[in-house]
Amino acid sequence: MYWRWLWLGIKMIYQLLCCSLSLIFFCFNVLWFFCNLAIPWCTLTLLVVCVASKFVKLQRSPNEKRLLSLLSTPDDWPSYWPIANRGAGYDAPENSKAAIKKCLARGYRNLLLDAGLTSCGEIVIANPQKLDVAHRTLNDLQQQNITEQHPMGCQFETEYVATLKQLSEFLEAEAPSATLFLRLHDNSPRMIDQMQKFMSSNEALTQRTIVISRSPLAIYQLRKLQPDIICGLWHETYLSLSILKSSTLITSIYGAIFRNIIAPVIGISVVFLSKDEFNLHIADLWRNVGVRPIVYMVNSPNEKRYFQKTMKTQYLTDSLRSEPHLLMKA
Repeated sequence: MYWRWLWLGIKMIYQLLCCSLSLIFFCFNVLWFFCNLAIPWCTLTLLVVCVASKFVKLQRSPNEKRLLSLLSTPDDWPSYWPIANRGAGYDAPENSKAAIKKCLARGYRNLLLDAGLTSCGEIVIANPQKLDVAHRTLNDLQQQNITEQHPMGCQFETEYVATLKQLSEFLEAEAPSATLFLRLHDNSPRMIDQMQKFMSSNEALTQRTIVISRSPLAIYQLRKLQPDIICGLWHETYLSLSILKSSTLITSIYGAIFRNIIAPVIGISVVFLSKDEFNLHIADLWRNVGVRPIVYMVNSPNEKRYFQKTMKTQYLTDSLRSEPHLLMKA
């Protein structure tokens, strides 16, 4: 009886092992079949996309000298390196006129401000993530004091959300030399249409503004309507799975698609890249396709010194008080 049960156990283990090996070989054959079937089609598809992109691509920048004048030159060091995110939102209420004045008083003229579209179709300068711009009217927003949201808000005068038109009038009067990076949080056709109409009727703002968006399609639509607008891409990594990030081949293909296909087609002039994924090789690859890389978010003095001295790349920062030369003076 004992030997019989032992024999049945051995036989069961043997059958299980055979079935497992059969399953492994089956999966391997299926994978081999799909790889051999998919690789030629992927190559052909990529070739078709590359050829098609040549016919739909837009002119990158209508005036390279204007772009360089907007970004300023290394001769303007140290004000050349930093771009004040939301007007340096750690130092003053973000997206406010007070923040802009503070930046200009310190000698910095590169500003990045947020733009959102209200429910009534008005473009406003505000952070939609904090004020829920899309579901509120302009009258509602302009009744809220934005300075009280800042830790040091008591040091600033009461200020309300400004429209793009009000910002344009303020810059024309107070900061004619400022360079404005306008980041679009709403990439809907309605926003693109409103932005195009405003830019076409306001040449002064168009000449000093670089429009930034995370949507390549939105940039393409905007520049197709208004080719004179200089645009930039806010690049974020969408490879959320760690197994995809760890694959050098996948990340290389992903980056090459953005640099060599998407960027030339939509005609961007600058790209904002995360500091965690930035290095000299990546910077050179973007520069080789005629796109100027800018790094975000850089706030510590050591990081700023690194990007100034080693990377020689402009960066986006939340605070201008941590600029290395200011700390050395202090």
